[in-house]
Amino acid sequence: MGPIPKEMHRRVGLFLALLAAAFLTTTPAAGGATTRTFTFYGSGYGHGLGLSQWGAYGMAQQGKTYRQILTHFYKGTTVGEAPSAPWRLRIGLVQSKRVVHLTAVGGRVELRLQGAHVAWIPEGKTWTVAATSTGSYRVKDAAGAVVGGKTWGSTSHGLVVANGVGATVKVGETGHSYKRGTIEFNVYRPCGGCAFRERLIAVLRPQLYLYGIGEVSSSWPTQSLQTQAVAARTYALEKVSRLGQHRPGCNCALYATTLDQNYVGWDKESGYLGSRWVDAVDRTAGQVVMYKGVLIQAYYHASSGGFTENNENVWGGSPIPYLRGVCDPGDFTSANPVRTWTLTFTDAALTTKLAKYTGSIGTVTGFSGAVRGVSGRIESITVVGRADKATITGGALRAALGLRDRRVWIGSNRNVTGAIRARYDALMCAPGAAAGSQKAVPGGRRQAFARGALYRNAANERVIWLRGAVFSRYVQLGDASGSLGIPVSGTRRVTLPRGCRTYECSTTRFANGGIYFKSATGVGIHELHGALYRYFRSLGGVRSRLGFPTSDLKLGAGGRTSATFEGGTITCSGKGACSRS
Repeated sequence: MGPIPKEMHRRVGLFLALLAAAFLTTTPAAGGATTRTFTFYGSGYGHGLGLSQWGAYGMAQQGKTYRQILTHFYKGTTVGEAPSAPWRLRIGLVQSKRVVHLTAVGGRVELRLQGAHVAWIPEGKTWTVAATSTGSYRVKDAAGAVVGGKTWGSTSHGLVVANGVGATVKVGETGHSYKRGTIEFNVYRPCGGCAFRERLIAVLRPQLYLYGIGEVSSSWPTQSLQTQAVAARTYALEKVSRLGQHRPGCNCALYATTLDQNYVGWDKESGYLGSRWVDAVDRTAGQVVMYKGVLIQAYYHASSGGFTENNENVWGGSPIPYLRGVCDPGDFTSANPVRTWTLTFTDAALTTKLAKYTGSIGTVTGFSGAVRGVSGRIESITVVGRADKATITGGALRAALGLRDRRVWIGSNRNVTGAIRARYDALMCAPGAAAGSQKAVPGGRRQAFARGALYRNAANERVIWLRGAVFSRYVQLGDASGSLGIPVSGTRRVTLPRGCRTYECSTTRFANGGIYFKSATGVGIHELHGALYRYFRSLGGVRSRLGFPTSDLKLGAGGRTSATFEGGTITCSGKGACSRS
């Protein structure tokens, strides 16, 4: 899933300037003190950079191809044939072990030294290979006897494991079995004064390596599997071209863990629906993601929570054009177990967990001053204590509290869910960051965003986005609790009424009225509701001779209402009888 170095503090753009100090409940504690409880509302899992695996899953369900998915998450890229590839890859399975356990499964397994036969591990038996104090190998059989009655090899001549026909070798220290290629042993000193230890490197062709990548379930939609195959191939080939095959520490091109990519060997191919994964690798053979003809650093993560992040806000450094934060319209799939989540801590627990990063600031009382990236992930935040306060990075907050992601809100559930989320995703996150929680309002539900608000009308089950001047006017009139009621339809631009090919014109319908806008001088934006609104619509609305309203509805004595229009006036009695003039 890409290397995960210590996350760096970098103030790059505000997503939401302030995160209010918040607590949800206070309960009595011993001695009359109170315990504050803080709830963290989060979404997503991982660093948030590049491809979202659950996002790919959801987009595949929506009918997107692997090429469309990859070029969505990696901005400005193309998918095509790899310009070149090494004939083999070195994959670091194990490092810094004194003893390694090898079990032959399904047949016997051979040990070799400099191409010469050393011994066969019989089927079903477990042997050990240990590093000696002189930098050689001591091999013991299942009974504990030293094989050959001597040690083997040296720091410059390592043992090699090769499977017999039909056999696999299980390495106890990884918990996985391996069938493809060979496994090379190294004896080395992890540090200057350290004793000799062992490391194991699988050596195999790139396509065979990909067969063993265990990043996603083989049961996933075909296009998401092919997406993962191309991303994994790109990640591997780019890494080896940049860092080579003999990186310090592992003597390998790629680690077999999430330091690079999760390689589980034969267990992936032979596991549940493993043939579907192998087919995805084969069907995309040679395909990689490139930016201007060059392999990209194809970082990926489990779940974006709905929006990925800019690279400079994750690990620092200069902006990379293809690693820009983007809306993730597939992440909220019902199959995703981390699409939203919550964690709750007492003030005492928070104080203890955060102390490593805050120092002694007293019992935590709140949080403030959150700086967020384009996705809403916390870059830095101030922890407020009774005695002092301290600003820490979002990475420190995540590490201290065991959060799945830095995309989190404290004391305010700003996650976008349900029907509002479906519409938000369809709009490709155009409303911007959530500015508050989703709440019940008369006639439905509402959630505010950086650009307007989304409303779910319970009667017609539509979700409507209001923004700009119409939204501002609607809020002035009381929002869904005001005279207009909940929106019935979104703002619709119209061109047929008189003058609307010259001027910008729009209408917005609500449960009890409408907002009308025309950019012509003397017209502007106005609202109508109640009996007068219904009468206006019965006459043909803005397509009638009356045209657009030039005033809001005015309330007179005895409940009388009136409004002026481009082409006349409507007046209604308190009993709802209306006429025009």
